[in-house]
Amino acid sequence: MQSPPARRGKLRLYAFLALALALSVLAITKTLPYASFLMSNTDSGIAAPDESHGFTIGSVRWDVKQFSISPRLAPFRRYFFERCGGQTPAQAAMCLSQSFDRAFPAGTPKHEFLERHFDPVAEFEAHLAREAGHCVNRSAMLATTLLSVGIPARVASFTPRSGWGGHTLVEVWTGAGWVAVDPTEVGSVGSVRPESAVEIRRASGALRLFGADGSVRQDPYLLSSSVASGELVYPEPWLYTRTGQRFSFWPFRGRFIQVGMNAWRFSTPLLLCRIALVISTLLGLYFLVSLCFGHGRHGRMKAAEPWLDPKPDLELKAS
Repeated sequence: MQSPPARRGKLRLYAFLALALALSVLAITKTLPYASFLMSNTDSGIAAPDESHGFTIGSVRWDVKQFSISPRLAPFRRYFFERCGGQTPAQAAMCLSQSFDRAFPAGTPKHEFLERHFDPVAEFEAHLAREAGHCVNRSAMLATTLLSVGIPARVASFTPRSGWGGHTLVEVWTGAGWVAVDPTEVGSVGSVRPESAVEIRRASGALRLFGADGSVRQDPYLLSSSVASGELVYPEPWLYTRTGQRFSFWPFRGRFIQVGMNAWRFSTPLLLCRIALVISTLLGLYFLVSLCFGHGRHGRMKAAEPWLDPKPDLELKAS
């Protein structure tokens, strides 16, 4: 049987190794794409906006009415009416895309809406002051501006399973259906006509980019391969508006909804890392608790041992 000091030493070693493993897994997890986000899954059947002018994908809801009256989105609302007021939703989306394209160049921005401390108003103003922006920020600004005036819109990302590359578009509700608009290439996307993100994801033929008048601007669409290689995911609106309800919880920054695939297929390494992190952390805590309570129990057992008076034994020897 091991002595108490040896047992405590082993428990300390096990606790240290388990917690060190947890920290190592955490460091690996942080390097994986979307490590700080919750991923949910839904089927490809995405309904139209309801009577309250809102819509839902999986567990995430876009409360369009709330966005349309939010004081925080007033700069976007003001910009819309100054540049593109009085147009249909599809026309307004194209008008804003053209306006953004004139206002600032394409390039890598200083911040994007996937960051923890993203400020949509500050970044909007920075881009209008000529700071470069790529498809992620352009799509975030377009969707936020449309939502700020009550037009149903959402960011749609086509993200490869590796997490790198892909392309980001915006879907806008036209009254008859969803249409995918590319604010980077400035046009709507589809095969034979402008279509939704789900439809263009399913398209077997080449995609085209359509202009505001319905004419074909690119045939084939230059970013067809980026769309085809990516899985369709929708970031929750809180990420790019920082307004309304948040559908994730700490320490996760936000929630993404995957469409038309099995849950977690998009990021199996990330799922495995999260499972390993939980297991190793629980093991470390188990060994720490065993160390603390085991030491206390050993002390109580030692204190409970009867005290034997050596005098009778001495008297026996003397006789």
